[in-house]
Amino acid sequence: MSVTVKQIAELAGVSRGTVDRALNNRGNVKPEVERRIRKIAQELGYTPNRAGKALAYQRKSLRFGVVVNAEGNEFFDEVLRGVRAAIADYADFGIGLTVCVGKGYAVEQQLEQLEQLRQQKVSAVAVAPINVPEIAQKIDQLVEEGIPVLTLNSDIEDSRRICYVGCNYYQSGVTAGGLLRLVRPQGIRAGIVTGSVKMLGHNRRISGFADTVKALPDSRVVDLVESLDDSEVAYRETLQMLQHHPEINTLYFAAAGTVGGIRAVEELGLKDLTAISCDDTAPVRALVEEGCIQATVCQEPFRQGSSAMQILFETVVNGTPPTEEFCYMDNIIRIRENL
Repeated sequence: MSVTVKQIAELAGVSRGTVDRALNNRGNVKPEVERRIRKIAQELGYTPNRAGKALAYQRKSLRFGVVVNAEGNEFFDEVLRGVRAAIADYADFGIGLTVCVGKGYAVEQQLEQLEQLRQQKVSAVAVAPINVPEIAQKIDQLVEEGIPVLTLNSDIEDSRRICYVGCNYYQSGVTAGGLLRLVRPQGIRAGIVTGSVKMLGHNRRISGFADTVKALPDSRVVDLVESLDDSEVAYRETLQMLQHHPEINTLYFAAAGTVGGIRAVEELGLKDLTAISCDDTAPVRALVEEGCIQATVCQEPFRQGSSAMQILFETVVNGTPPTEEFCYMDNIIRIRENL
């Protein structure tokens, strides 16, 4: 038998109207009373009438905003597919979606995109933030104005975002280093190709990798370059790094740009070089199948996008904020034999 608002009201010692306002975030309820009502509802397993709630929210014109550095980066195709799939699941609520796409980690561009969403008065925002104080301040401004913000795929320091949804980047780097321990037991001299040192996730992935490598016998990180998630930039930077450091026997691609980096390896004829990458995009998959990359560490992009929208929905519509600060995806190892 389903739990009713009347039952919750009787147990809480309040009116049905008070229960309705508390469970649907309509205000005018004392915080201690709202907490008591929500606790009782949770203990009883109360499920609101979705049809009635959907009808009410259709009149409110809900809209979620998403900001990602997706241009030229195939990885984010799956993230955005997950975003759109989740929004489709909430079609009866009439939730609109605005996706802002950036390229090259331009701080001013991302600030403008977040401001655009603020002026549109969106209901909530998911952002893959550039890790600089200006972006953190903009996130705080949105939160202060009643727009919940979560970080998606990459996190940011010192902001009031409600939670982070994405890869455990440090563990991803540790996993890549552990793979190399098996592949190159005789010693690792690694060159790293990252996306941008402005991205907290990329930096944590590098830290995990470097901490693991330096603990291995006769192993170290030799150099690091940025690809800006651009294949041509990755090609130029990787080529120059390998020419300057012939001792490099391993490349770790800690972000997008793998195709360009491998092109540099092939141009130099370095057949004995070991390559580990991240993610499971079609171009990376092809390189693993060809044996140009020995393994890639993946991070469930579709689930990142869908989980982010589910958390925003629960926060805005059901008034249920995330229970955990970090919603981590699994780090999944792919090799030729299990693609």
